[in-house]
Amino acid sequence: NVMQHWRKRYARQKKQKNAIKYILSQSSIKPPCEVTLTRIAPRMLDAEDNLPSSLKASKDAVADFLVPGLQSGRADGDSRIKWLFKQEKGRVREYGLKIELTPQDTL
Repeated sequence: NVMQHWRKRYARQKKQKNAIKYILSQSSIKPPCEVTLTRIAPRMLDAEDNLPSSLKASKDAVADFLVPGLQSGRADGDSRIKWLFKQEKGRVREYGLKIELTPQDTL
């Protein structure tokens, strides 16, 4: 939710997506699965509106890994993936993301 020039935001999100894809490359989980994205930050966001939008780039990166071959940003609509969003309060200037992938027999 930082207001900044689109190029800076794009560069930041690209770094985040590359880091997520690198971490997930060591995982063998494929859909159907449940993905829990937990935002860690000093300030809590509104769970209904702001939290999902703040995790959109991360959600796209995870979905692109789980469902390869689709246009970027389209894979998160796959019905075999259940998305959960959570948040934890962090210390001052502590920001992070926790990604949990849980295989599911049926969704």
